[in-house]
Amino acid sequence: MEEQPEPFTLEGDPSVISNEQTTVFVNQAPVLPVQKNKASEVIGWLVLIWSGFGLLMVPFTIFSDFGATDFDGNPISYPTSYFVVTILTGLASSIMGIIGGWKMTKYEKQGIWIIFGSFAVNWVGGMVSQFIAGDAMGSAELGAGLGIMSGVCGIFCYAICGVIVAIPLMLSDGGME
Repeated sequence: MEEQPEPFTLEGDPSVISNEQTTVFVNQAPVLPVQKNKASEVIGWLVLIWSGFGLLMVPFTIFSDFGATDFDGNPISYPTSYFVVTILTGLASSIMGIIGGWKMTKYEKQGIWIIFGSFAVNWVGGMVSQFIAGDAMGSAELGAGLGIMSGVCGIFCYAICGVIVAIPLMLSDGGME
């Protein structure tokens, strides 16, 4: 005949298990600091110097009216709007470039975006000032042509400058924050 299994019972004395807190370290390897790439610092200083030079040159815009002639050699006088647009966009883009360059030297990504904004302000200001300069020469078509040509050439120039400024973003472990 088959044997009946005996019922399972626990035997022994109950005891209290102490529950002690222990600290578990998951990563006990040494922490190695990431070497920050110097490209951001170098490009930041170059942008800072270039923008500072641009800021120093803005007041000389006032002298652009002296000796200005059209294509036939006739003297022209730029309207006040030309000077307002040129000086304000020059000041804005230079100040943005200085701030962005300083932030790049401190490894902040925000500096790169501020410099891109500086490029945009300068590009739009250049096109508008060329429209106004062409109108000052007595031809609306010439102003439109100069503005469009300035815009197309500016796209290529600022694209190249943008790639140079964005080099720290393209580097792996560049140290940008």
